[in-house]
Amino acid sequence: MIDSDNAAFIQTGVSITLAGCASGRLPSMSRGYACKLIDAGRQLGIALSRRQAAEVLENIGLTGYVAVAFSQPTTNRTVQLKGVDARVVAFDPADEALIRHHIDDFVPEVVSLGTPEAMVRALFSYTLDDIVMVVFTPSTGYDQTPGPKAGERLPAA
Repeated sequence: MIDSDNAAFIQTGVSITLAGCASGRLPSMSRGYACKLIDAGRQLGIALSRRQAAEVLENIGLTGYVAVAFSQPTTNRTVQLKGVDARVVAFDPADEALIRHHIDDFVPEVVSLGTPEAMVRALFSYTLDDIVMVVFTPSTGYDQTPGPKAGERLPAA
């Protein structure tokens, strides 16, 4: 599902938004702190704040449905991946470097657009005991970059 170009893209300083919904509920979403490729990219892990993502985590527990948008602020390049087998797992503290790397890559993206660095770093402040990982197998993917290809399925890798 994820070719090498998209695999590199989703692990850089992109905006990560994870959404879920449960039957009869409105969708819920939360900001992701990092993306981890698992099993050579067959699965993804998205680090989230348990406090900030309480509703989306509950919805994932009920349905397993998830959609994640990865968007680069300076170019609007956007990739969306969906899955139906999402689950919430404990965050491995050994993966904290993924979060630090993601934040360090994301800061210049939005600072170049006029957002103060201190504001971005405050938005991404976290404590390890609050971080969980949502793991899923991407079942469909889309190019959501504004333009003529928006909404097109990603080719299978």
